[in-house]
Amino acid sequence: MGIYDIIVIGGGPAGVTAAVYARRKLLKTLLISKNIGGQVLQTDNIENYTGYEGRSGAGLADIFERQLEAVSAEVASDVAVEVTRDGAVFMVRCEDGEYRGRAVIATGGSSAKRLGVPGEEAYLGKGVCVCATCDAPMTRKKDVAVIGGGNAALQSAELLAKFANKVYLVHRRGALRADAILVERLRKVQNVEFMLGKEVLEIKGSAKVEAIRVRDGASGKEMDVPVQKVFVEIGMEVKLDYIKGLADMNEYGQVIVDRLQRTSCRGLFAAGDITDLPYRQAIIASGQGAVAALAAYDYILESS
Repeated sequence: MGIYDIIVIGGGPAGVTAAVYARRKLLKTLLISKNIGGQVLQTDNIENYTGYEGRSGAGLADIFERQLEAVSAEVASDVAVEVTRDGAVFMVRCEDGEYRGRAVIATGGSSAKRLGVPGEEAYLGKGVCVCATCDAPMTRKKDVAVIGGGNAALQSAELLAKFANKVYLVHRRGALRADAILVERLRKVQNVEFMLGKEVLEIKGSAKVEAIRVRDGASGKEMDVPVQKVFVEIGMEVKLDYIKGLADMNEYGQVIVDRLQRTSCRGLFAAGDITDLPYRQAIIASGQGAVAALAAYDYILESS
């Protein structure tokens, strides 16, 4: 089995950009991912990715695939299970194979938490959204629901209220977890309606989202709330068991990196939503992926 210069784990914006930049340095590069696109595949319309305006996330993923092909990056449709280090070489064990590399760039392992209700998966990209910053402009003259009670949910509701006709903030508990200043500010926004103590049971529709079914926690009464968009803002889930023990992580399970995307493990880099850097945006993840690849290139030169 040969040794790759760089192994990239994850096929989202960070991973694809890292692989493209690595190949442009003529490094032997392997990208490991079950799909190309990552979370952009869950976005129905992207307007804030430079050079790509007003088209689907799936369309952007197609461009990612063409870019990988153009630079002859090798892609393995697999899932990383464990990364270990033996001297100057990393071993990446996957579900269907093992690969060795001189440097590893980890980008995969973060996803938006799901409600787990009927209709949620079926309408992802068809009215169910996980990024208010990405999709807010598409809510003009629409009624939308934001599900969640933390800071992210209230900030999303505040942003969406600038575009949407009506915003329902739905939280299953009677009290919000968000900072008091955010709650106070949002209560002053006229087109936001607080629906506390309401549990979402189902997301309904035909071709696209048309309503959410909710149940009142106190009375048990169920009702349909007509909406055209549903924003699920109940947090992010980071699963990085494959590099657990290799790199330092923060209290949220995110990888701690420096300004060159270096982790505490020499030769192991990280980029995208799995890191402790702020702002979860595709364009930012891409930039981090580029930095990680360039820093990994310098590391390989220094180690040769």
